[in-house]
Amino acid sequence: MSKNDSQKTTDQTNSKDQVFLGGSCDPTTWRQDIAMPMFDNAGVAYYNPQVADWHSGLMALEAAAKEESNILLFVIDGQTRAIASILESVEYTMAGRKVVLVINQVPDGTVIAGQVVTGRELKDLNRAREYLGELADRHDNVTVYEDVASAVQAILDDRQKLAA
Repeated sequence: MSKNDSQKTTDQTNSKDQVFLGGSCDPTTWRQDIAMPMFDNAGVAYYNPQVADWHSGLMALEAAAKEESNILLFVIDGQTRAIASILESVEYTMAGRKVVLVINQVPDGTVIAGQVVTGRELKDLNRAREYLGELADRHDNVTVYEDVASAVQAILDDRQKLAA
């Protein structure tokens, strides 16, 4: 994915009627494999922050996209530590933004960035995910799903209800 692919979706819309595709990145492919095709098929605008060559200069662009998006989808998967994504999810939850979460536990023995995750680290990563889920349960602006397809479908269903 190139930087231009990421910007293209933002340039297509000048309203807040878009979904920010936040959460776990490399090595995940949930955006390209599931979310983007579903949103494309439904004609829903989104901003994809995952690029091949991410650099700190993209932070301002991502921040603007988050502000311009009316729904923030954060996928906290079991293939990455996702610490920054968890913190972002908490930030936007507490700000009262519409947040849709997918939270998956990290399986014992998962290899993340070349390191096997077990023991105390595994316990801490999964505890952070549990706390995020508990926080979400206490806030009406957040919904939690077990998988990306269910979360995206719920977003599409909600949009359809609002349009009716």
